[in-house]
Amino acid sequence: MNHRIVSTVVMMIVAMFIGATALFAWAATIVAPPESGAAYAPENPHPPSRRTESCLDCHTPDQGTIPVTHRNYPVETCAQCHRQAPRVLVPHSVGMGDARCPLCHGEPARDLGIPVSHLRYETGECLLCHPVDPDSYFKQPPPAGLSLSYAAPIPHVTDDIFTDCSYCHHLGPRRSLPENHRDFALETCMDCHEPGVTEADNQ
Repeated sequence: MNHRIVSTVVMMIVAMFIGATALFAWAATIVAPPESGAAYAPENPHPPSRRTESCLDCHTPDQGTIPVTHRNYPVETCAQCHRQAPRVLVPHSVGMGDARCPLCHGEPARDLGIPVSHLRYETGECLLCHPVDPDSYFKQPPPAGLSLSYAAPIPHVTDDIFTDCSYCHHLGPRRSLPENHRDFALETCMDCHEPGVTEADNQ
């Protein structure tokens, strides 16, 4: 009789231990979010890859590049929520390499400027994610600095004392020039801003 009771107690203890072990293992390795939540996850902007191990090269809690809520997700589940984003292809030739990319894309405030999140990347890494569009392989890019935004006409004459635009339009404490114009050469003002007033209009 005592032997049967002891056996029952031992079996109950073993069952409780196995149950506790399974529960701990489940809590330590949280499964990925359900498919219904995938629509809200940012898309993966990197080149397509079948490997997910490389995600941990940049995305870790220690570096602050992954939400703390993701710290227990197995790396194999990244692609379940973060779908592959459409790739942004370079629409012109980069025959000189990507060292000159910052001339046109180096400042987020400029037209076609890079996203703020890209400022941490080094020049030389651009083509890793943004390859050249095969249909534009030999197409030359427009001159650096040209804007795609509407450029207002010049509301005054452009001769005599108004010949030097920088006399009135400059950067500084009382700046009267947009920040994203700071690298434009003085002689390029009228490439975008056409004179809207002539000497004849003032007479």
